[in-house]
Amino acid sequence: MANPALNDSLALQLITAEEPVLKTGDKITMSIWNHNELSIGSVNSVYTSNASTGKWLQLDDEGKVNLPKIGRTKISGLTVKESNYFLEQAYSGKLKDPIINIRVLNHFVTVLGEVNNPGRYSLDNESVSLVEILGEAKGLTSYSKNEAIELVRIINGQSIKWSVNLTDLAMLPSKNITLQPDDIIHVGATRAKINDRNLGKASLITSIVTGLAVIFSVFVK
Repeated sequence: MANPALNDSLALQLITAEEPVLKTGDKITMSIWNHNELSIGSVNSVYTSNASTGKWLQLDDEGKVNLPKIGRTKISGLTVKESNYFLEQAYSGKLKDPIINIRVLNHFVTVLGEVNNPGRYSLDNESVSLVEILGEAKGLTSYSKNEAIELVRIINGQSIKWSVNLTDLAMLPSKNITLQPDDIIHVGATRAKINDRNLGKASLITSIVTGLAVIFSVFVK
């Protein structure tokens, strides 16, 4: 796994990264405003859909989905924003002023380590930053190693790792990386946590030994 330094040019490249595009195998829902009968997992309703409900479409090997009224339509290679506009144009001959919202169900990032709510988070918006996703994870714990937050990304089939220092608030705008699907963020622990953990283990062992000593003293009397 390569581990390049996050210099200014690389940071700028990551921050200004292109928005994720739809690709073969992606699962999507489509909402057409005021046309729930044509919507698939409508995002305009409280009954929103996810991949587990089965109310979604999957881009086939040609990057196409079979949509109501317009049939098989290729949307791979487009961002969500571009897909919305493209489909609004495609439906404009059949509906008056259609408003369409596409949502991708399988674009996720994973947050691990010293955050209050680690787990997998959906990239619902076109552009989600590192700081925003850390906020979604309920922020950093008191043991977080803020000067060495790691981002792992697959680029051209190779796993690349960057270390990001978030302790300098003045430099934060230049380190607020735009995330991509399948990114992994790992927040390491400070030495204090390791010391506290070792202290806890030592206290547990001491308690066990003390208990055994008390029991032994009772039986030898």
